[in-house]
Amino acid sequence: MSDLPKQDDVTQPDEGIYPIRDVSRLTGVNPVTLRAWQRRYGLVQPARTEKGHRLYSEQDIRQIGEILSWLERGVSIGQVKGLLSEPQTQQISEHWQQTLEQISQAVLGFNQRKVEAQLNELLASYPFELVRSRVLQPLVDQLLGLWRERLDGELLQQVWLGWLHTRFARHLIEQEKGRPVTLASWGQLGPLDLVWSAYELVSQGYEVQLLGVVEPRLATLLEGRAMTPWLVLLGAGLGKQELTASWPDGTCLFGELGSLYDTQWLATQGWQPTLADWLAAQSAETPVQGKRTRGRKAS
Repeated sequence: MSDLPKQDDVTQPDEGIYPIRDVSRLTGVNPVTLRAWQRRYGLVQPARTEKGHRLYSEQDIRQIGEILSWLERGVSIGQVKGLLSEPQTQQISEHWQQTLEQISQAVLGFNQRKVEAQLNELLASYPFELVRSRVLQPLVDQLLGLWRERLDGELLQQVWLGWLHTRFARHLIEQEKGRPVTLASWGQLGPLDLVWSAYELVSQGYEVQLLGVVEPRLATLLEGRAMTPWLVLLGAGLGKQELTASWPDGTCLFGELGSLYDTQWLATQGWQPTLADWLAAQSAETPVQGKRTRGRKAS
């Protein structure tokens, strides 16, 4: 069942009631994860319209913020409910370190089924950026260094980097129609940085046209054909001469490696340090409409 209420279900935006897609934009937690938190863990219980659409209050959004805070501190999602009700009585676990160790062991054992199952569980239960920073990026860093530690290190690196790329890229084939964006990269980046950005955009309701590594002079050849706006993940190693090139109108650059370059130049490119910052900027430009049905019953 869709969680997007029709126009005749809603009233005014100042009533502080938000549909699930708007909550996802405000918090960075995708709709699949929000539903999993409710169904599997009893967290964030929104009201419902007469047609069954979820509607979140300001208090619900604040609770999502509290949940994210606990997750960032290493608490597993299964422990959060107890911490919200009795914050002084629960012991915090090193959940993320344990999870990384479990997946690393499955990777070294060439157990693709186990890795897939563990990733599916993580991606359904936690915001992607948290999974990426606490598990995926450390895992990739380990893979990139295995050639120095193991005879089979180079093989493990090749197999698993390819597998992970395929695992996240397949969502581009399955994506539904959404807000259009063309995603490319420029400069030197990690092997999965771009496809992870594409995955996160798809999960936030964007329809992504992924181009890979593109130079500005070639990007201009696609003006009028590629979807707009352009969003370019900025990497390292770009010289001053390269930075004088022009991208198609409306292009925005993002990525932490932008801090390597001149701040005045970055300002002219609409640079954002992270994809989350860019997404937040889009939400600010498109005000969220709060929605509530007439005669809604509390749940």
